[in-house]
This record gives sequence, C-alpha cells and structure tokens, in this order.
Amino acid sequence: MSIQVIISMDWEGTSLEHFNLERVKQFKSDWDIPFVHFYNPAYYTDPGHAKININKKVKRVFSKDDEIGLHLHTPRHLLWAANLSPRIGPCFSHYGDFNPGVYNGQEVMLLAYSKHELKELINYSLEKLNKNGFKNINSFRAGGWMSDEKVWEALIETGLPIESSATNSKFLDGSSWEGDNIQRYISLLWGDIQINTRPYYLQTYSGQIFEIPNNLGAIDYWNDPLIQRQIDQICAEYNTYEKLLLVINSHQETFKEHSNKLEYFLGQLEYHFGKNKIQYTTNKEIYSQELMNCA
Repeated sequence: MSIQVIISMDWEGTSLEHFNLERVKQFKSDWDIPFVHFYNPAYYTDPGHAKININKKVKRVFSKDDEIGLHLHTPRHLLWAANLSPRIGPCFSHYGDFNPGVYNGQEVMLLAYSKHELKELINYSLEKLNKNGFKNINSFRAGGWMSDEKVWEALIETGLPIESSATNSKFLDGSSWEGDNIQRYISLLWGDIQINTRPYYLQTYSGQIFEIPNNLGAIDYWNDPLIQRQIDQICAEYNTYEKLLLVINSHQETFKEHSNKLEYFLGQLEYHFGKNKIQYTTNKEIYSQELMNCA
C-alpha cells in the first residue's frame, strides 16, 4: 500500500515576485517532486507586466516532470483581450471586488459567465499559453474552486478532460473567508469532499469529465490544528482504504509565506509512513492510470 500525493499550485495571474518564484524553485530542488502548475494566461494580458519577460521569469521554476494545467480568474484585462464583456458579480466576498480599473473582476466567480463565454475564454487562454510554449494542457482548476456544470460542459467541449476544483468548504474555517460567499458556494457546488475521496467522473449533458478533487484544500488556510487532524485522519484511514490520493493546493503569489506548512506536512507523512510509501504524482499520471484500468 502507498499514499499518492499531488502537489498543485495555482498561479493567480497577478504578481510574479522574485521571492515567491525563488521559494518555489528552492522547494522543488529540496524535495525533488513534480508539481501540477495551474497556470494563468492573465500574466500576458496584464498591462503592468508589459515590460517583463514573463516566460524567462516563470519557466526557470518549472521542471521536466511538472505538469502545466489551466487556471482562470476573470480580471477585466483578460476578458477584454478575449473580446468578452466583464461581469461585476457574484464575487468571492459579499463585499464585492476590491480590485481597481483593469484588475477588477479578479474576485468575480467564473460561473458568472455563460457557457458560450466560458468556451471563448478557455479557447483564448489555451491559445495564449500555446503561443508562449505551454502546450498539451489537459487539467483545469477554477479560481476560488468555482466550477459548476456549465464550466464542466465548457471544458469538455473545448477538449479538456481533467477538472480539479472540488474541495471541502470546511478548509476555510478560521480564515477571513469563513461564512463568506466563497465558502457557501463551495459547500453548494462540491458537497462533502473528504481525504478519502477518490477521483470520479462528473456527468453532464456534454459528456463526462474526470474530477481529481483538491481534497486537502490550500496551504494558505492551513493551521497547526488542521494539519494535525489531517495527519491523524490519514493514519486512521491508511489501513482501511486500498490507496489514498492526497491533492494539496498552494498559490505561487503567497508561496514563500506558507510553504513551511507544506514542508512540515510532507515531513510528517514521511515520518509516519516512510519515504518509500509516499508516491508523488500528477493529474496526467492519475488520468492515464484511469484510462488503462478502463481499457
């Protein structure tokens, strides 16, 4: 028996601070494990990045074993670049979107848009990433985990087979998001995702899409009691379930601040189960295994 672990990272499309990029690079060097990078095309449409060699900054962080997926928020500059009209809500917070000017919309839920608009945005985003050398993208995660049936259908119809937005609203308990729109919507959209929740298929009128749930939430919202509860539950369920797949989220824009929690958690996993029982993997590898099992 082994524990499979996916370390994923959302690139929010906002900042590319040297200290965060260096911390990601150092972390990957120290642990020598693959990441699933949910990468955002908004870096390329942000007028504030016009004079920055974005690819030079970010590609030095990626390694050959990493997977590149698509991550989307909806700032105005990205929507305008895709020839779409920005929405002003609903937002992650009931206070609305605090971002000014061309950055407004970053906090607007992706599911505010129609399926047609979502397909246009996804196709534009994939084309933009392709032109910058990011090809063969198969995985998707919505900003704020805000993905519904309309989003799933748009993903299927644009050729993306893997979705990875499912999570548990309880991971936001104790954070500034507790009780806010984003936590309520996560609960409505995803129900009761648990540590032992395995990948599954989401059924839609457009077909099915493979869901790899983010069943450990984001390290930004972890605290010491939560980490201990996670470790205790993994230890308790290790002998009950044939195989556990743990999917951890992080954010490039805040990685330096929170990466110590991820290091501690992985260290605890290796302490309790032994390094040889931990298998670090990617969405593509899990999906390939699923296709082989179904063949």
